[in-house]
Amino acid sequence: MAKLIRSASGFRHLRWLREIIATLEAHLELNDGLNEAQNEALAREIPILRARIEALAAAVKPYRDFLEGEHVRLRAKQRVAGWLVEEAGRETDGTLLPHQDVFGHLPPGGVASLFSAPVISRALQAGNRRTVALAQGAASMLRSLRHQMPVAGELANRLDRAGALLSQISEELATVEEPRRRPLKAAMERAITEAREAISQMEMSLRMHFPPAFIDGVYPELTRGNTVVADEADEDDDATAPPDASR
Repeated sequence: MAKLIRSASGFRHLRWLREIIATLEAHLELNDGLNEAQNEALAREIPILRARIEALAAAVKPYRDFLEGEHVRLRAKQRVAGWLVEEAGRETDGTLLPHQDVFGHLPPGGVASLFSAPVISRALQAGNRRTVALAQGAASMLRSLRHQMPVAGELANRLDRAGALLSQISEELATVEEPRRRPLKAAMERAITEAREAISQMEMSLRMHFPPAFIDGVYPELTRGNTVVADEADEDDDATAPPDASR
C-alpha cells in the first residue's frame, strides 16, 4: 500500500497516522486469528506510535493557529494594499487619459502605457516589490506634470501612500512574521520526520511476525497522488478526500 508523501501537511499526516494506529488497535480488538507473538508485537508498537502522534499534534496546532491567525491577517492587509495601488493607478488613468495630448514629452504609448490597470495587474502578479516600484515611478511621473495639471500632485501622493503601505506590510511579512513562522514550521517538520521514522520502524518490526499483505492492510487508502487519505464520507475535511474515480 502506498504511503502518504513526505510533502503532505502536518494536518494530513496526523489523519494518516491516526488511521494507522486505529487499524492496529482494531486488529487487537477484532482479529481472533492473531497468535500470542503477533498480539504482543502490535501491543508494543501502539504506544510508540501514539507518542509520535501526540508529539506531531502538539507541533501542528501552534503552526496552524499562527497561519490561520496572524499570517492570514497580514496577507489580507497586503492584498488590500495591493488593491489600493491598483485603484490609484485606475484613478490616475481615468483622470489623465482624456488629456494625454497635452503632454508632448510622455514616452511612446502615452499615459495609458504607464497607468492602465492591466499594467499594474501584471506587476502584482510579478511580485509586490515590482508593484511598489511601479507606484513610485508613476508618482514621480505625475509630479512632473503637476504644473500642467494640478490634480496630478494629489494623484502622485495617493500612489505614494498606497505604495508605501504595500512596502510596509510586505516588509512586516518578511522581517517580523517570517521569523516567527519559521521555528513553528521547523518544529512541525521535525515531528513529521520522527513520526515517519516511527512508522518505518513499526513496519520493520511487524514484518517479523506478519506477512506483507497484513502490513499493506494497516495503511489507509490514499488519493490525489498520495497526498491525502481517501474518505468519501469526510470529503469536506482538508485531511481527506473521496477516492480516485479510477479505482
